[in-house]
Formats: sequence, C-alpha cells, structure tokens
Amino acid sequence: MISSWEQSKKKSNYHFDNFKNDLQVDKVTKLGKIVADYSEDVKHAAELASEDYDLERFGYGKDYQITHLNWEITPNLKKITELFALDDCMERIHVQKPGEVWNLHLDKLEKWAPDSPWTVMRVQVALTDWEQGHFWSYGNYNHQQWRAGDVTTFDWHNLPHSTAMPDITLELHFN
Repeated sequence: MISSWEQSKKKSNYHFDNFKNDLQVDKVTKLGKIVADYSEDVKHAAELASEDYDLERFGYGKDYQITHLNWEITPNLKKITELFALDDCMERIHVQKPGEVWNLHLDKLEKWAPDSPWTVMRVQVALTDWEQGHFWSYGNYNHQQWRAGDVTTFDWHNLPHSTAMPDITLELHFN
C-alpha cells in the first residue's frame, strides 16, 4: 500500500527539511479578526472517518478518533461565512478533544477545483482562544496564542501541517 503522506509530498514544493526554518514558507498568514460571541457555536460536533493507513503507520489504531467535523453551521457562523461574499464555499466546524491529534499531512482540496486547484483557498476562523498545549503546526512553524475571531490562511497545496488542540475552529474552503 502507498501512503497518502508519500503521495501528497510528491505534489508539494515544500522543502521537507526538519532543520530549515524558511520564514517565507513555514508560516501562517493572519487575515484579520472577526469579533463575535462564539459560545453557542462551539456546542456542535460530528464524527469523521480517519485515514486508516497513515494512522496505523504512526502507531494509532485505524479506529482512533482524530477530530470531529460538523457541516451544520449555526446561523451566527453562517453570517460570518457570508461576510466573505463567496459563491462557492464549503464551510465546516473543526473540533478536537483532549488527546486528539491530526497527524502531519498535506490537504487534498484540489477536489474543489480539479482543473484549477491554485484557486482554492482555505481559511480558518478561531472560535475559542488558544490555551497552552494547543497548536497548529505549519511546516516548521508552530502557530499558537490565537484569539477567538482570528482569521488565518496558509499554503495548503504545499505546507505540511498538523494539529493538537482541544479547540473549535470554523473552516472555509472556497474557489
């Protein structure tokens, strides 16, 4: 069997050097902040089937839960997604509970625009404040100390990333 990770790396132009910190590449880009009360929105979650082979390869059981995704967006969050004025937007809530880790991977968002994958953008809106122990790893950069409402993006085509965060984030994928 071929690893999803190894297949994805072939499509990326990332350096994959664990000891290189390239500030032009290993980064997250802050787009701004949306001030709102997210307390009611953080109550919703759903389950996601995992990428079995990569989980087992990293020592997890194939039934290990790495995250809970919810595609039912509350009216409050729908108003926020509408602020972006996008015609073609996939929105979801990303929830991770204590102990859940999304292993290092590259996104496969080209499915949203197979003929022009460079037009797909991924945006995250933090719905809870950062706490110690939470992180988004982008290449060799560890993103931390975000605040609820912070809006970020990153080069999903090329930048390997992982998460460990008992946290809730609104994700938007659009082209």
